[in-house]
Amino acid sequence: MSAEARRATIVDVAERAGVSRQTVSRAMNDQSGISIDTRERVLAAARELNYRPSRFGRGLVEQGPITLGLVVEDLSNAYFAELGAAVVRACAPYGWNVVLSEALHAPHPDQVAGDLARRVDALVGYGVLTADIRGKGGMPVVQLDGRPSQLAEGGVIELVREPAMAALAQHLLEAGARRPVVLDLVGGLGRSRSLALASALRPLVGGGVVPVREVDARERHREALEEILADGTDTIVAFNDELAVRLLRTLRSLGKDVPGQVRLVGVDGLEIASLVTPELTTLSLDIETVARETVSLVAGMLDGSVPLSGEAAHRAVPYQLEVRASS
Repeated sequence: MSAEARRATIVDVAERAGVSRQTVSRAMNDQSGISIDTRERVLAAARELNYRPSRFGRGLVEQGPITLGLVVEDLSNAYFAELGAAVVRACAPYGWNVVLSEALHAPHPDQVAGDLARRVDALVGYGVLTADIRGKGGMPVVQLDGRPSQLAEGGVIELVREPAMAALAQHLLEAGARRPVVLDLVGGLGRSRSLALASALRPLVGGGVVPVREVDARERHREALEEILADGTDTIVAFNDELAVRLLRTLRSLGKDVPGQVRLVGVDGLEIASLVTPELTTLSLDIETVARETVSLVAGMLDGSVPLSGEAAHRAVPYQLEVRASS
C-alpha cells in the first residue's frame, strides 16, 4: 500500500522531503534550527501526503536532547576508546547524549547496529554493518572509515591513507629499509588497510611483493618475531599503534635494537605511541578532527542542511606521517 493510500507517518514525510525525522518535527512544530527552504520543503511534503502529526509524535519533540548512537568493534581497543571519548566531547556543544555500543563481544554482532538504531536519533557505525538500516525512516546513518562508493546508502566519513602511506614508503626508502613486512591482526578485520600498506611499500623491494603476516593482538609475539627476523626482515609495519607497542616490548626482550637492527612503525597516532622509548613512527590520525567532522555531518543531516546520502554527505580526514625515533 502506498504512503498516500494509508495514513502518512512522520517517516513518510522524512523520506519524501529527504530529511531526518527530527527535521520534520522541527518544521511541523515551527521550531528553530532549520533553514526556511528546508522548512518549506518539509511542509510541502506533509501537504502532499496529507500528513497530520499525532499527539504522540508532538510529544517526542519535547522529550529531551538528541541521542547519537556510536557502534564500534571493540571498546577495549585504545583507538576506539579514544574515538568514543572524542565523539562525546564533540557532541557536548550541541547538548546531545551519546550511546556507545561494541559489536565484537555481543551475542549477535550483526544485530548490534540495528538494535541501537531503534533507540537513538542518529547512528554512526565504525567497522560494523549498517547498510541495511542506512537512511531508513529518515534517520541519519553515517559510516565512519567508509568509502565514496557507499554514499548512495548514507553519509560517509572517509579516512584518507594513501598520501601518508606514500610518504612512509619514501621515508623508509631513504632510511635504508629494504626488507619490510606488514603485520596484520588474526582474523583480518583490517585486511584492506594492511594490503594497502603492503602495496605502498613495494618501492622498498624493487616493485616486488611485501609480505603480510597475521599475528594475535596480544599473544605469541616472540615466536612470530623470531621467525620474521630470521628471514632478514629489517622493517616491521604493525596494523596499529597498540600492536606496535607490544612488538617493541618483545623486540627488547629479544635483545633487538630499534631502529638499529629493525625499524618499527605503527598506525593511528595514539598517545601511547609517544610514551614509549623509542617513540614510535606512526601514520597518525587526528581523532578529534574525525569526531568533529562526524558530529558536524550528523548535525547537518538532522537540521536538513545536508542530505541523508549522496556526495554532499561525504567528509574526508587524512592520515599524516609522524616520523619519530623508531624508524
